[in-house]
Amino acid sequence: MPIELPTGYHLTNFLFLIRFVRSQYSDLLEKEELDYAENFESLSEQAQSLYVRLALRKGPVFRSDKLSYGDIENIDLCATELESAGYMDYHVDEMELLELLTKAELMEWVPEIVGAKRMKRDELVVLIQSEVDMSSCTVPFSIYRPLGGERLLLYRLLFFGNLNQDFSEFVLTDMGMLKYENYTMSPSARLFNSRESIDHSWALFEMGEVCEQLIQQQEFDQLRTLISEIPVLSQSEEISSGVLSRRQDRLLNHVGRHLERQNFIDDSLFVYGLAHSPPARERRARVLRKHGKETESLRLCEEIIVSPINEEELEFATRFAYQLSKKLRGSSSIDPSILEFEALTVGLTKPLSGTHGVEDAVRLWYEEKGDRCFYVENGLVPSLFGLCFWDIIFEPLQGAFVNPFQRGPLDLFSSSFHSSREQAISERLNELEMPGEIQRRAHVFFSSKHGIANYFVRWDIVTPELLDLALTRIPGRDLLAMFSRMLFDLRSNCSGFPDLINFPNKCGCESPNDRNYEMVEVKGPGDKLQLNQKRWIKAFSSNHIPFKLVSVEWRP
Repeated sequence: MPIELPTGYHLTNFLFLIRFVRSQYSDLLEKEELDYAENFESLSEQAQSLYVRLALRKGPVFRSDKLSYGDIENIDLCATELESAGYMDYHVDEMELLELLTKAELMEWVPEIVGAKRMKRDELVVLIQSEVDMSSCTVPFSIYRPLGGERLLLYRLLFFGNLNQDFSEFVLTDMGMLKYENYTMSPSARLFNSRESIDHSWALFEMGEVCEQLIQQQEFDQLRTLISEIPVLSQSEEISSGVLSRRQDRLLNHVGRHLERQNFIDDSLFVYGLAHSPPARERRARVLRKHGKETESLRLCEEIIVSPINEEELEFATRFAYQLSKKLRGSSSIDPSILEFEALTVGLTKPLSGTHGVEDAVRLWYEEKGDRCFYVENGLVPSLFGLCFWDIIFEPLQGAFVNPFQRGPLDLFSSSFHSSREQAISERLNELEMPGEIQRRAHVFFSSKHGIANYFVRWDIVTPELLDLALTRIPGRDLLAMFSRMLFDLRSNCSGFPDLINFPNKCGCESPNDRNYEMVEVKGPGDKLQLNQKRWIKAFSSNHIPFKLVSVEWRP
């Protein structure tokens, strides 16, 4: 059960973060950045508390009469201390002030204008801006603007390694709603090993913000001008686990896709050419073919076939190269064959309610026959993988863990994860071939680690009943085949699993190696298999893993 947060938790967490960053990065931080944390600690505790409360709230400005905190006796006095130390000022621009006022307060500035009362708030703001000399207007409260937001963002970036996580991680952990593994962090473990790497990550963040704003505003000419300024990693940068490289590629692929959609061909090819991660090469091949450069497109596909990054890229290149080769050369030595899947068509009554609609209908259909059927999708097999490889996933290798709020090592979805742990993974796969070893490991870690965050484990899906059935009914060789495929490409192959798993009531199987289960993919009217689903079904076929495709037709 969640616990009540202790008094001052916000300040405790803030101080933990800035002290952690100072201890890890003092040699890479500039004087002004260090001063932000060092001078903060010289403030009174109540002034610190006020700053943290406001700095972590949505602002950028706050009115004094709307603030009331039990642990702060005199807010105005604390604000004065913060202002003297450079952590707050009282500046507010015209629009910010208007945003702080209620409609009733705005009306006090234009009481004589006919029709003002009937205006919407936004209309009233426009009227005031055009009719009122705001320099002569006063308000009966102080306005606070916390400063140092950019410094705080930098500290967050250095602490978490990204800007997706924030102080809510502390809060959810304090409340017992999130638990993280108690892994070891080396005192020297840090994501950034040079100032160049820090600056590059910060530049990526700023560039991403600008690009997204231009995309939202449909300012694609400005976006085209900006792309030459997108920061690209230099050869000299040593980036732990390729984190920045992947972040950079996400930005490049995102921008390239929008330029492609706007038919800016040369620009999109330029941006895709800078990225090293999928789907950059696929998009380049598609753009080249679409605009008549079929020979170049074929050459690129042949390069991918020789050295694919993942199965998805190889599958695309094989199919695309076959089509291009047939057109350009009249024949092709490439085999583009794709498995065809025969579906079992069932007529069902559409459920009145249910989280997963058509999947729930099929699940109930199985249950009515006396089977035990569960909605699992990407929740079961990855969870079993996460349990069986838990200790390897959280092995405290140098640079793998840089803050207390990680669901796995920094390199989990990069090629270095497997290469850095190759011997341990190989030994684990051999161990899991031993009778009962998968069951033993899964049960041990399910009990000892229950609720702890792990990228693969879905605690909301894997109940004790489902765990027992899965470990009893699914042969170890089937799980090992699926684990091995996941390990080939953890980023791509953790999705695409079938919607349901069904355990027949009467399987007629006596040997523990017999397959007493079935993976079930459900498709409603008009639904089609996705490519990642087809790849998993192909893997099921190759490993003789029982699978069924169910096509639903709604009965009137």
